[in-house]
Amino acid sequence: MMFKAISSIKVKVELKPVVDNLVFRLHYRYTYTIYMVSMLLCTIYDIIGDKISCMTGIDSDAYNDVVSNFCFIMGTFTVDRLHGVKIGAEAPHPGVGPQQPGDNVTFHTYYQWVPFVLFIQGVMFYAPHWLWKSREGGLFKQVIQDLSIRDYLGSDLRNYFGREERYAALSKYIYHHMDNHRDWAYSFFFCEFLNLGVVIGTLFLTDWFLGDEFLAYGVKVFGMIGMDPENRTDPMSYVFPRMVKCTFKSFGASGTIQVRDVMCLIATNIINEKIFVFLWVWLVLLTTVTSIYLAYRLLLIFVPYLRRLRLQMLVKTEMKHDVATVMKQASLSDWFLIYNLGMNMEMSVFSEFIHYFARELSNSTDTLPVDEKESMNL
Repeated sequence: MMFKAISSIKVKVELKPVVDNLVFRLHYRYTYTIYMVSMLLCTIYDIIGDKISCMTGIDSDAYNDVVSNFCFIMGTFTVDRLHGVKIGAEAPHPGVGPQQPGDNVTFHTYYQWVPFVLFIQGVMFYAPHWLWKSREGGLFKQVIQDLSIRDYLGSDLRNYFGREERYAALSKYIYHHMDNHRDWAYSFFFCEFLNLGVVIGTLFLTDWFLGDEFLAYGVKVFGMIGMDPENRTDPMSYVFPRMVKCTFKSFGASGTIQVRDVMCLIATNIINEKIFVFLWVWLVLLTTVTSIYLAYRLLLIFVPYLRRLRLQMLVKTEMKHDVATVMKQASLSDWFLIYNLGMNMEMSVFSEFIHYFARELSNSTDTLPVDEKESMNL
């Protein structure tokens, strides 16, 4: 069992040590929360009012309820020709008006699925974190033990006077398990890149869900802000129309089929249009930040010199030569473990540990036979 080397250290966690970073948390904590809140907001009209109301011209509440429910379930539509025309003169509302032969129409059936799509996408953003925690299995928490930030001193000074015992246990563990944390480190790197895949996939999934209108949605919305309100086409009213048309067929008194063309108000789209504008901005920013960070991560993976510089930033100036000693024998996975130890320790504590660990590595290497020492330097 790989934890045996540090089993002598008593676990006491007051501040939870973490391996992930701010960019990782932007996905599973903040974006997940945003999607869950958005899911609740888009269902608010189910609680305080009607999600859709259709005007049939018939004074019968039962008939109007049937028509409204039918149009919500089966879908509504707008006439493409009537988008961009002068409202009040050529059409009462954007996309709403008499349909002529040959006119193209756009059907809107997505709004009943919006809460489900938002929930699924929120879970997608949480999935990489869940996968990482299941793969990590509490390894880092067990490794750092009482050397984490608040656990170092606490109210018990024995933690301070007994620190060399903890350094020895941690150094022994890392030395005897060097390059054995490859799966642990690579799993984290995979989940980081999976975050980027999730956010890009969410952009295209949402675009498909909204009829190929989402990728350019934010650009169109912000582009029309400075335009004349009477001569502009609101992209929000095109993607999320508030007034739509619906065709309802029923039997008349004589048994003949009656076709009624009705106008419907979709109240939920008043909230949906704002939600998706915010989601567009957030996803674009998140994609940009994640891409830049992963470019930085790739540099750390493929350029050992940058890994050493990054580790030197976590120690005192006089300990930088000890970092160089450690990095001569540390693989990528070893560096990742040691680097996260430094991120969860105070600088003075981590500097002492690096000095102790470098000394242990030097002593262990000096006692090796010549052929083994040469093989380690390859």
